[in-house]
Amino acid sequence: MELLRDFSLLWSMLHTLVLFLLLFESRLPKKKTVKITLAGMIPLIIINLVLFIVLGFDKYGTLMLLTLSLPSMIFFWFISKHKDGRFFFTFCMVDTTILEIVYITNILNHYLTPDSYLVMFFVRLISYPLIELAVHKKLRPVYLKVQGHSKNGWGIFAMIGILFYVTVTLLMTFPTPVTERPDQLPALILMFVLMPVIYLHIISALRRQQLSFEKAEEEKLMKVQTANILERVDELSRANDKFREERHNFRHKLKTIASLAENGEYKELKILISEYREDIDKTRVIKYCQHSVLDAVLSVYINKAKRSDIEIKPGFDFPDTFEATESEIATALANAIENAINACEKLPKEKRRIEIKVLSKPQFIIMVRNSFEGEVIFNDKGIPETKNGDGHGFGTRSIAALCNKIGGYYEFKAENGVFTVFMHLK
Repeated sequence: MELLRDFSLLWSMLHTLVLFLLLFESRLPKKKTVKITLAGMIPLIIINLVLFIVLGFDKYGTLMLLTLSLPSMIFFWFISKHKDGRFFFTFCMVDTTILEIVYITNILNHYLTPDSYLVMFFVRLISYPLIELAVHKKLRPVYLKVQGHSKNGWGIFAMIGILFYVTVTLLMTFPTPVTERPDQLPALILMFVLMPVIYLHIISALRRQQLSFEKAEEEKLMKVQTANILERVDELSRANDKFREERHNFRHKLKTIASLAENGEYKELKILISEYREDIDKTRVIKYCQHSVLDAVLSVYINKAKRSDIEIKPGFDFPDTFEATESEIATALANAIENAINACEKLPKEKRRIEIKVLSKPQFIIMVRNSFEGEVIFNDKGIPETKNGDGHGFGTRSIAALCNKIGGYYEFKAENGVFTVFMHLK
């Protein structure tokens, strides 16, 4: 029967690792993280299993913080993407969650099957996979997203996790096992109830903060889009005013043309017609596509590029319908063009070039290509990691998010002084 006990402890240690990796963000690529984790943690787990068998649960329980928790925390800290409260809170939450199940099963086993380890074995065998399934489907997507956007307040949350760990461990093992102090069981049970409630409350608070952030971003986006549309409307209004002025003067111009032609003053006539043609061209408004929001975005940013003396090579063939909303596509396109403009503005005027191509057939594809100087650092997902003096790094995540959302794909390249954003939007 001791085999069931030893296996259930090994099962607990392994699932601590699995649960942590579900919520942990490594700075290394996924495959490398898994390899390093297995190489570092399997020996540590084996050592602790041996210590448990040799010392027994009571003595090992008082040493587990030093022999397992602390070394594993140091190990993961070195490969963590977030070396702050986010890491420590995640570590403490996972550790105390598994520890709570370990302690609960020990107590249940003591009172229900004192002569065997059947309750301990079967409860642990079933509970860990169920918890991991729930975490993977419900908690993981939200939690990783919150970690990416919220940087403040995690230190206090991590301190709560540490206090839970110390308090529960002391109640369970000090000065003797809690099963020898049944009068303190109510306090321990209260802690067992309090821990998940507090953790859920913290995660809910972080989620509300995330939703508030997303709402603020949506409002900001709406303001930008409204400003783009208003600028486009203003452009159309100016062109319309100019056209009305030209129409008003048209009869006078015709009389002048007729007079010059009648008198045979063809050289002056040619000059005058050229001047009139320039005036008419000023009333011309370029319509880039049939979608109003996209047309406004393209107009605003192309005009901005021209004002910065950037050579523009456009080519637009938008489909009639999209998998995403027009607003989402407009945002991704605006981010790509704005990054390109920022990069080009750092170059001499003769090197400033942006190419924008949109194809609707055979697939909906957007490509923005621009000249740049400097170095672009990409993360393991192929996304520019930081703005590194090249104009890129902001907005690229929203481009990736859009492609992932609709089942398309993206690619960012920086080769031979040319940066390319490629979006396949189905």
